[in-house]
Amino acid sequence: MLSYYNERAAEHDIVYIGQGPALQQYSGDYIKDVDEISRMAAGFGSGHLIDIACGTGFWAPHYARNCAWITFLDQSERMLSECRKRVQESGIETTVRFIRGNIFDEEMEASVFDCALIGFLLSHLSAEREGALFKKLKEILKPDARLMVIESVWSEKRKGYRQKTGIENRVLNDGRSFRVYKKYFEQTEVEEMLESHLFAIESIYVGEMLIAAVAERTR
Repeated sequence: MLSYYNERAAEHDIVYIGQGPALQQYSGDYIKDVDEISRMAAGFGSGHLIDIACGTGFWAPHYARNCAWITFLDQSERMLSECRKRVQESGIETTVRFIRGNIFDEEMEASVFDCALIGFLLSHLSAEREGALFKKLKEILKPDARLMVIESVWSEKRKGYRQKTGIENRVLNDGRSFRVYKKYFEQTEVEEMLESHLFAIESIYVGEMLIAAVAERTR
């Protein structure tokens, strides 16, 4: 997985316009979903935000103005390099720091973050690792923190081309291929997941290719 994202980094964001590993026949749906979720992200964030598995920092220009500090966390050095470029090119004036690491292993202060954004990480996790992620979130987030989750949705359009859960073959522009574990989420699954981990949903967007939810920690 890490090797794949390291090698995908420079071309990663083409997925948001329906290219690369996207279903290219539905490129318009990706663009629409990204536009809607960008608006959600523009209304999200406060204080100190942590962007977990931040990748290229694609959503940062939308939420950055709402935050005093941003911590970008990712295992991939090449993804973090692309994220640094985006921060510089976007003119983000918020105080930022970059951490190369795994959220499960990284040592962090308790109750330090006001909010967290998690994009396309949960879809690569087993049920056990999902539970461990939310346990970590409860350690590092403040009691009234907010959470934004962005994921790939299981839709009628996707059903004809993907398995709901399983190993996918991802091909880079240069022809190299990687096998990656991936699962897709129905709306009810996102709602149940957040509620089971004691996050109350404030808003949710369900598109044809992407799904996003904003929730508040209840305890």
